[in-house]
Amino acid sequence: MKSLYSLIGTIVLISSCQTENKQNTLLYINHVNKLELLTVDDNCGEWGGNEKQLIIYRDDFKGQLLADYSEKTKTCGNGSESKITKLIKRIKITEEENNLIVESINELCKNKMDREEYPSHSGIFNRIMLSDSSMIITDFPSVELKKFNELVQKLNLNN
Repeated sequence: MKSLYSLIGTIVLISSCQTENKQNTLLYINHVNKLELLTVDDNCGEWGGNEKQLIIYRDDFKGQLLADYSEKTKTCGNGSESKITKLIKRIKITEEENNLIVESINELCKNKMDREEYPSHSGIFNRIMLSDSSMIITDFPSVELKKFNELVQKLNLNN
């Protein structure tokens, strides 16, 4: 009987020590302050390339996270502006996609900080920016962001 009470006491003690695992809900993003994730490939060398942009926002302060996605294709060599080839608005962001957004931010920070800066006239350009300019992370020349590509696939935007 004494061991049963000890077991119950241990279980209660362990369960009370566990902290609540609160998900990151990106509460700083709202209808006024939007988060932009932008990547431009090096398809046209020093003139840039094709662009993928994801803008994350809410309709109100506590509402569902939403996103607008656009792709622009650049025709190399003719000097013309990029043309919008895909535009999808008001995509609902799930918990898993929310985590991929945070992982994309972390991946860009890590890639930027883990290498030496060197001059370049072409390459991949990546930027993550809040519309209030309180956070701007740009990287050029950069690398392909795997988590951003995973996010785009998860949102079924490549189809």
